[in-house]
Parts: sequence; C-alpha cells; structure tokens
Amino acid sequence: MLPKAQVDSASDIAARALFDAIIEGRLAPGSPLRLKELSEQLGMSMMPVREAIRRLAALDLVEMEPRKGARVRERTLDDLQDTYFTRMHLETIAVWEAAASFTPDDGARAATALAEMDSAIAGGDLVTARDAHERFHFAIYEASRRDWLVRSLVPAWRNSERYRVEWMGRADAQATRAHEHASVLAALLRGDGPDAVRWLRQHLNTSVTMAAEALAGDGEHQQVALPKIGDLMSGLDYRQLGPESVADIS
Repeated sequence: MLPKAQVDSASDIAARALFDAIIEGRLAPGSPLRLKELSEQLGMSMMPVREAIRRLAALDLVEMEPRKGARVRERTLDDLQDTYFTRMHLETIAVWEAAASFTPDDGARAATALAEMDSAIAGGDLVTARDAHERFHFAIYEASRRDWLVRSLVPAWRNSERYRVEWMGRADAQATRAHEHASVLAALLRGDGPDAVRWLRQHLNTSVTMAAEALAGDGEHQQVALPKIGDLMSGLDYRQLGPESVADIS
C-alpha cells in the first residue's frame, strides 16, 4: 500500500508565506504583524496565522510584545555577528564530520541542488535559488549523520536569510560564491576535512561581509569579527578525548 501524500496544514502554508515575505523584504524589519490583516491577505482564518507567527517567533524572526502584538525583528550588526559566529562553529563541525562519511550519493544530492541554484540565479528566480542554496548546504551537513547537530543549525540559518535580501542577486558576488561552493564539495568528495573547513569558513566570511556592508548602506565596509581558523580547528579532534577527559569537562 502506498503511503499517503503529506499535505501541508494551513499553519504550514501561512508560516511559509510569512517567512518568504520577511526574507524577501516585503515584510520589512519592524513591520507589525496584524492577525486580521494577514488572515485576509492569505485567505484563511486567524488561528493558523497565529500559529505561524508563533513558529516564526520560536525561530526569533518575529518578536512578541505584550499588549503590542507581534512584529518582524529588526536587523542589526550585533545580531548578524552573533548569527554567523554560531553558524561558523556549528557548520564547521558538521562539515568536518561529513568529510569522514561523505558518499557519492551525498555528493550527487549536493551537486544537483547546486546546479538548480545556478540555473535559478541565471533566470532571475531568487526564490528558487534560495531554496536550492539551502538544500545544497543541508545535503552537506546531513552527511555528518548527526541529526541533532543538523537540527541545531536551522534557527541560525533561518535568521541569516534575513540578511541576504539586498545582495543575493549581486552579479559581482556570484563567481566567488560559486567557486566557494564547488570547492567545499570537492574537498568533501576527497574526504579532506581540513580543506572543506577552510573553504566553508571563507564562504561564510564572504557572506557575512556582504551582509554587513548591505546593512550599513552606501557601500560602507564593515568588519565582522568571527572565530579564526585556528580556534575552530583546535576543537575538531574531540573524538580523541578519553572517558576521563569527558568526565572532567562535564
């Protein structure tokens, strides 16, 4: 017997619609989220919209204020730095772990998503490009076979999407980012963890620098302090710790 096809609930649909509107800038930072207005725009009752707003608040994309309702969170340089600091640490571990168990099937999934992203960018379809970009990265992270690590990545990843609105389609950045993506994937296919980590770090630094400059406006250069490669690499041999060392840490 074939399994039943999964049908998105009304709250799933509302959450995706609101998420896309926030990421694309149609719901600008600081915008109030009025239940009646949003439910009318989405053509559904207020209950699933309320649930969708709660989900986005759990990801810290929306802030709830007592007696004032919900609004889209503001974007700040401090929040941007904190987000990428977290991503740098968690994604470094995920890529390091993935290198030890990366299979041709993992590589095929990542390569397919990468090709779809490049095609979508060339066609000016930034929504499809964004989705394919996420699938590329998570195809890599899921190859770590560390389910809780991958789940832990999601909130910071979702928050960082808010900062890519202005520069995602920049032609001058596409060649650099395409080279970084391809280099991370090539290193993983070789099983070269250190090189995969180096390329991932460079990729995240490129992303956060462009996001900071877009946030500052007028092409102003912004330096965002992130952990150095030595700091990241020093903690990656944690599997060599013996039981006594683990007990000491805990």
